[in-house]
Amino acid sequence: MALPKLNAAPKYALTIPSTGQEIYYRPFLVKEQKVLLIAYESKDRKQVIKAILDTVDACLETEVSVHTLTTFDIDYLFTQIRAKSVGEKVDLKIKCTHCEHFNDVQVNLEEIEVPEIEGSKVVELNDEISVKLQYPSYTQFIRNPKILESESDTETIMEIIISCMESIQTEEENILLKDESREEIVRFLDSMTSEQFDKISDFVQKMPSMKKDVEFPCVSCGETSEVELRGIDDFF
Repeated sequence: MALPKLNAAPKYALTIPSTGQEIYYRPFLVKEQKVLLIAYESKDRKQVIKAILDTVDACLETEVSVHTLTTFDIDYLFTQIRAKSVGEKVDLKIKCTHCEHFNDVQVNLEEIEVPEIEGSKVVELNDEISVKLQYPSYTQFIRNPKILESESDTETIMEIIISCMESIQTEEENILLKDESREEIVRFLDSMTSEQFDKISDFVQKMPSMKKDVEFPCVSCGETSEVELRGIDDFF
């Protein structure tokens, strides 16, 4: 005899930050929560990201490819799904900016700001050559172990920059970098001047991210701290 369905999952609407598309989603269930908990217990960043992608994919009621969404799209979608699933409040330990004592601070996930999106950007390197940039996806990160596993900040930023480069544009052609080898792309980057490279790295440094300003009195020194939480790692 088949068991009855226990719950009819409610549907909620939100807007994907990078596309402006309105979508519908449901809260995650115990089966998805178990996968998330196992991933977080592993402390393996790749496994955590895959679990988050799988959870968002399972909970979306609108047909959207999670593998093409930007990292900040997934961060925002997952945070809102989590808020509707197990509660909008999360308890965080945040360091005082004065004495560095860790304080217990409660944050409402539904008050997180949606990132401001500028869209793709074309950086002019000289009169003849430009680079078209795009926001990366977590799927690109998973495929590149150097982004998730490197202990060098410089190497990590370099790999993220590579994932952000969509094409090289000249007066005659538009060269899609997905068709080029990593070695060729690195060779192209190495040939830049510092000023040219800074134009591209600036795009990475200023990538949109969900954020929330938090203010709290420190229980140790009594001073008030103002902290900006930014990106999914700051909220979980």
